[in-house]
Amino acid sequence: MNIKDLKSRTRGISLGLFSADLGNLRRTAQNVAEWGCKSLHFDVMDGVFVPQMTGGPGFVAAMDVGMLRDVHLMVQNPADHVESYIKAGADMITVHAESDGAAEAIEKIKASERPVLAGLALMPGTTLTDAAPLLALNPDMILVLSFDPRGSIPIGITATCARVTELRSVAPDAVLAFDGGVTKDSITEIAACAPDMVVSGSAVMGAKKPKRAYTAMRKALENSQH
Repeated sequence: MNIKDLKSRTRGISLGLFSADLGNLRRTAQNVAEWGCKSLHFDVMDGVFVPQMTGGPGFVAAMDVGMLRDVHLMVQNPADHVESYIKAGADMITVHAESDGAAEAIEKIKASERPVLAGLALMPGTTLTDAAPLLALNPDMILVLSFDPRGSIPIGITATCARVTELRSVAPDAVLAFDGGVTKDSITEIAACAPDMVVSGSAVMGAKKPKRAYTAMRKALENSQH
């Protein structure tokens, strides 16, 4: 699979797997694949860069069910970890502009022997001017967060949509992704700014009827891309 093919697979919703029942992750992954979902999102947190902690590369390796494995490294030193996630089968690895050594991490991902997309995540407080040196590395994907998991005040859906629109001219070849606050109530507004991908976890996994919630949000996003 080449990078063009891999990029085409990112379109749509990347489901936050760690929002599901942790005791049945693989079964959940198999179920959502049957819904037509193409991407699983793994929020990897180290308890340093962000206060929360979640699973490592073993979880990514265990979810080899034919879906794109989208790894979001919310860690302080991503360059120390990217190789282990590449070995675990990650198809896309996103690092934060605010982390230490983000440029080195992106370069390591791009140098992978097999195709792996290199993503750059931007917290709400990080301006495009701040991120300019990293944007110059031409990340394959830019993940825009509508909130800061370190506890800062969120900038909200409308302002985040504006950032997606601005990035379309700054990085026209990158996959543009929206993360944070993606729910059945906000998906229409988010879809209007036409991101290539949105990340949603608890809004789907925590719904009474997860498949119905996923399908409704996917349709809203697809309609915006036509």
